[in-house]
Amino acid sequence: MAEYFVICTALSPQQARGIAEAVRHTLKEKCGRLPLAIEGGDSGWWVLVDYGDFICHIFLEEARQYYAIEQTWADARELAKFDARLLRKAE
Repeated sequence: MAEYFVICTALSPQQARGIAEAVRHTLKEKCGRLPLAIEGGDSGWWVLVDYGDFICHIFLEEARQYYAIEQTWADARELAKFDARLLRKAE
């Protein structure tokens, strides 16, 4: 079981795959870490990058609403929250 989840939303399947690749590349370069598994890259609907102690979930908006992972883990402590949509509105 992972200790942390990183949950984000992509605007397209291509962006979901790109985010997953950027996570993989950055953690390899900066921390020497490789994922245990990457799932869902073919469809881009929900890409999961598993590092064992933490998992990065990259959803399309529809998938994030469908799976409602935040509700499933509602009792978990939230460490940080960032909403890029707020930045776009401010520009």
